[in-house]
Amino acid sequence: MALTGNSGGKAAAAADICVRVPTDDTPRVQEACLHLGHTICEIVEREMFPET
Repeated sequence: MALTGNSGGKAAAAADICVRVPTDDTPRVQEACLHLGHTICEIVEREMFPET
């Protein structure tokens, strides 16, 4: 899985799944990747450790 900017670059071709942030503005891409990374971690934690 790759989290990339608008073009995807070389990572898009190498990844099975590519989530592209629709901008070429590097700081916005980095912010979106951080948010997505934290969201994925939260989903995994909820699945692994459901609240009782």
